[in-house]
Amino acid sequence: MNPKDIKIGLLVKWVAVATIVFLLISHTSIWKIISAGISPVLSAFVFAYILDYIVRFFEKKLKVPRSLSILITMTIVIITLILLGVVIVPGVLNAVASLINAIGKVDFNLEYLKNFDFDNFYLNEIQQALIDTVTPILQKLTNATGTAILMIVSEIQKITSGVISIIVSFVISIYMLGEKKDLVARIKRMAYAYFTDEKTDQIFYTFKLANKIFKAFFLGKLLDSTIIGILAYLIFRIFNFEYALLIALIIGITNMIPYFGPFIGAVPAGIITFVANPSHPVSVLWMLLIILIIQQLDGLVIGPFILGDSVGVNAFWIILAVTVGGATFGLLGMFLGVPVSVLVKTLIEEDVERKLAFKGYNDMETTALRIKKK
Repeated sequence: MNPKDIKIGLLVKWVAVATIVFLLISHTSIWKIISAGISPVLSAFVFAYILDYIVRFFEKKLKVPRSLSILITMTIVIITLILLGVVIVPGVLNAVASLINAIGKVDFNLEYLKNFDFDNFYLNEIQQALIDTVTPILQKLTNATGTAILMIVSEIQKITSGVISIIVSFVISIYMLGEKKDLVARIKRMAYAYFTDEKTDQIFYTFKLANKIFKAFFLGKLLDSTIIGILAYLIFRIFNFEYALLIALIIGITNMIPYFGPFIGAVPAGIITFVANPSHPVSVLWMLLIILIIQQLDGLVIGPFILGDSVGVNAFWIILAVTVGGATFGLLGMFLGVPVSVLVKTLIEEDVERKLAFKGYNDMETTALRIKKK
């Protein structure tokens, strides 16, 4: 279908109305009932959406029957999860337990920093302000240790329930993968039955474009963050930082969030490093410096090489999307804000280009905008 034939105005209105309705419902008690029912199905859809890429690789590239492709994919996923559980999970749990124990033993008294005289009024004032600000926060961590342990114990039941829910969603996703053609055919039949051909074409074009954008962004970011996490772990091990695995895991996960991710990950990394070695606060600066270098390497080399031009928007719009998404939907919104903004931007620009072409302004202001001619 030609994108220039699509009328975006009505589609944008429907998306706006759906977003407002969702925001209103999500802040009421009704949402708890709805989410309890649809969460497993939505999780299953996400699992199926991600795993379908692997299934299609075996099915399309290696010419393996779909049922066998699903079996191979599930076997790979299960083996991978088992390996992660054997290699990573015990190390992370031991690091967390050791960290909680270390917090209770640390004397968070930073008065010894006063011994460093910078022979400068402004630096000495900054030094004192740092002591007055950080000391109460770190002392509260000591008092919170016992509370944290009790919270962990009380959350075991919820964690168990969450694991069961994930298993159920995983099983549902297998059926979704097996019934993909049937589900897609039924959705297509219903769409053309209840909507006009023009509206249905708009809907399917939007889903096709969204799939392309989300696939490029999510898979690219996942690979990028995995590389950053592994690289961070190796460097931390070389420099003998304690809790290297835990910190690298935090860095890798938070790296999924564009722009703000490195800052979010640097905060717990710095705190963990300080707790591990409170008598040498300079180690925190070294840790933060290494994270900064890794993120610069990611931003200048690794990220552009993997993601390429899949984002398609400049820094201002990415920061705006992450900020609005985070304020509205938390960490998930910070991650999804970028691909959603790319989708909306693409649809609006196509509609603007169509309307300008209709009026005879084909190349209006294109030299001043970052628009790639198709």
